[in-house]
Order: sequence, then C-alpha cells, then structure tokens
Amino acid sequence: MIFVDTSAWYALEVEDDSNHRSAKTFLDQLKRGRYGSLLTTDYVLDETLTLLSLRRGSDPALRFIDKINRSKSIHMIWIDSSIFWKAVDFMKDRKDKRWSFTDFTSFLIMKQTKLTNAFTFDENFEQAGFVPLPE
Repeated sequence: MIFVDTSAWYALEVEDDSNHRSAKTFLDQLKRGRYGSLLTTDYVLDETLTLLSLRRGSDPALRFIDKINRSKSIHMIWIDSSIFWKAVDFMKDRKDKRWSFTDFTSFLIMKQTKLTNAFTFDENFEQAGFVPLPE
C-alpha cells in the first residue's frame, strides 16, 4: 500500500504542472500493482479540491472528486476527532517544522498503518522520515 498526497493528485490532474509527466509515469506503475493499493485521506482530498478549485476552477475540481469517488482502488481514511487531536499534539511537538496541518494528519495515518512510501512531490514527507516516490 502507498499513501497518496495532495501534490501527487494535483500533478496528475494538471497537465502543465512541473511534476505531471513524472506523476503519470508513476501512476502507470501503480496501476500494474507496484506498491499495492492507494491510500489517502479526506483531508488530502479537501486540500486537493481546494487547490484545483482556486487555481483551475470548480469544473476540474469536480471532475477530480468524481474520479476519486468512482475508483474502486483507492482506500480512504476519514480523519476523526482522535486523529485530529493527535495531529494537534504532533504539531506542538514539531513547532520547528512548517508543515501543513494536513501533512501532520497524513504522517500520523502513515505511522498508524505502518506505511513508509508516499506518492508525493512534497519534501516534507522525507523530512518526516518517509520515502517520497517517485524518486
């Protein structure tokens, strides 16, 4: 299983994003079963929808979420109050980091599910001790 971050979803959707080609190539590998199934969270999808909507408009954002909703290969974790408050505590412990709150929740989910690999172009994942892919 591999965690999918906002930066990967965005790169997959936006053709002129600097990481688009790399994201598409890596997605082809994932479709062939490399790294197993995809895992993401509602916070990551919220962040992706927000970026797409603000930068590209509501139509691309809605097309994106429709694709996610139809997918049978994406596992979703919903951030509940327990994870939320653990992320707040994690944020308090790591005041030296300029990570988004979504990143804090993502890192907790990855630790809880014992994942080390993340489909991301965000260097924060490496800073947090995870393996960002593609390399």
